[in-house]
Amino acid sequence: MNKPIHLGLIGCGGIVQKTHARAYHSLTETVKISALADIVSENLQKVGEEFDVPEKHRYSDYRDMLANAEIDAVTIATPHSFHAEQVAESAQAGVAIISEKPMATSIEEADQIMEAVNQNSVPYTIVHNYLYTAGMQTAIAQLPELGSTYYGRSTGMGLRSTDFNANHPNPAFAWRASKSKGGGCISDTSYHEIYSVCTLIQSPVRYVEARVRTMVLDIDVDDFAMLLLEHENGAVTTVSGAWSVPATDFGWCEVHAENGSLRVKHRYNVREALQKYSRAEGWKQIELTELDDEGLKDSSGHAGYFTATFNALAENNPLPISAEKAYQNLAIIDAARRATNERRAIEI
Repeated sequence: MNKPIHLGLIGCGGIVQKTHARAYHSLTETVKISALADIVSENLQKVGEEFDVPEKHRYSDYRDMLANAEIDAVTIATPHSFHAEQVAESAQAGVAIISEKPMATSIEEADQIMEAVNQNSVPYTIVHNYLYTAGMQTAIAQLPELGSTYYGRSTGMGLRSTDFNANHPNPAFAWRASKSKGGGCISDTSYHEIYSVCTLIQSPVRYVEARVRTMVLDIDVDDFAMLLLEHENGAVTTVSGAWSVPATDFGWCEVHAENGSLRVKHRYNVREALQKYSRAEGWKQIELTELDDEGLKDSSGHAGYFTATFNALAENNPLPISAEKAYQNLAIIDAARRATNERRAIEI
């Protein structure tokens, strides 16, 4: 794929304006925003003006963009319930696809996505942005030194406001509080903790036990998730997430192995994000030598993720986050819901 990659945006809301846009501005030689699609005219105007996209290439229907715009790839940043349909349509249009997480709202939809992507032979990846914070990148590089892993844990506990519901005036809150739109704590928040800690464990999940419930908020989808995972190598992992707990230590994960341990604040690009433990030295802060002032601005890791992804597309290399990895993350979430209802361990 030649540089610059001509990119169409399906969805131009808050996550694009607050995080994706910063990444695109840092990749001007690699990516050119050539077309936009959003049902909200204000979003089209704001993002269109920011990236100098002509009005004729600002579409209210993404299908019109796929049919008429000259683009090489699309990003999909819409509510979860739209992902399956939009990926299928984009695959049929023959463009590379970068979708925000999760793949879809169900395994059935994910299977449809895999079929569409494979039938049309298009590159497809999902945004696992917190793997690209400086702490996580350094931790991943140190994993070979740890040896065989045996325990991991991660947490993303927090407290939403009491007016967080499907009727909230902020659309970004409203759909996340709605079961029909694919919202919920485990899909929208704990998703990140699952892929982060599983990356550190370095072994696929085999069994899932969980309790995924609505504890406090007046919503029809979960605000609490507690998972117990058993990996193929025998390691055990716990994942805790909530929108209903006033926790004070948010967004971290750990891995414990035969030669030591790592603790990462994976949701933050900060200099003190990573600690390492050994019996000889105890817990020790690891210096993140490659985290400069510009990197500190990439708080969510999106710039790092998009840099790796667009470079892979331009060089015709495998994408850094495969569809199979994202499928397993969704399978863990699906199994956690089943484990809650059936009160038993679910094999993946």
